[in-house]
Amino acid sequence: MDLIETLKKLEPVFMKAGQLAYRMQKNVHSYNKFNTGNPASDIVTDADLAAQEFLLKEISKTDLINCTLLAEEDTPSVKNFTGNNGYYLGIDPIDDTAIYTKGGKHFSVIVSLHNGKEVLYVFVYFPAWDWIHKVVNGQYSTTGEKPDMGLPVGAKNSIVYWEGSPEKNLPKEILSQLKDSGLTFIKVQDWNTSIGSIGPFASEEIAGVYQEDMNTYDGLVELSIAKAKGLKIYPDKELDLKNILKREKGLYYPEFYLVLNNLL
Repeated sequence: MDLIETLKKLEPVFMKAGQLAYRMQKNVHSYNKFNTGNPASDIVTDADLAAQEFLLKEISKTDLINCTLLAEEDTPSVKNFTGNNGYYLGIDPIDDTAIYTKGGKHFSVIVSLHNGKEVLYVFVYFPAWDWIHKVVNGQYSTTGEKPDMGLPVGAKNSIVYWEGSPEKNLPKEILSQLKDSGLTFIKVQDWNTSIGSIGPFASEEIAGVYQEDMNTYDGLVELSIAKAKGLKIYPDKELDLKNILKREKGLYYPEFYLVLNNLL
């Protein structure tokens, strides 16, 4: 069976996992799984574990069990995936857990698939808003009403990022063009602690997103959306999606990219 068709058939399961997390939000228990000092990566909740295990149990009933699993959490069903078909399955049961633990609504379930060269499928579901963003075989679509995300003043001119140094990695001419266009870089944590980057970027409410040393389970979403929409991407090259390294807070791609809603 075609893996993308399998994923599409599983989308109701992905949504149920999101709704499970949403129901658990009021009484969830959280703790630190790492000690990097960054709550965005350190925090895990009972809901993360429950939602991921719910997802994996259903996914493992299909041919997707033969994928290399890139899951954020270490739950029992992780060990069942064989990794012998050349495809990589990304699972983030609650993206933006730090927002989730504070009762915020800007959190999502992310499921993705790539073949080591290109991203074939991305599904992002915001259960609090019943809002979906998808990229399937290079085609972007969204379902549901765009919510009021409470973005700060100046969001349209902001390029947000989680970590890294865009000023060091991007060419000087690109940085000059961005500055001349009135665009500025700002860390998500300094911008607004109740909003992530995916929703605002997908809905074109911010100028762009910079990603560096991206987590394997959620770091390719904005890039995939940008490619599907034909937006400007720097650098103009394909990432090596087989080059996966490990650090204290999990697996990552040692690369960077900038995606822009505003074409220069």
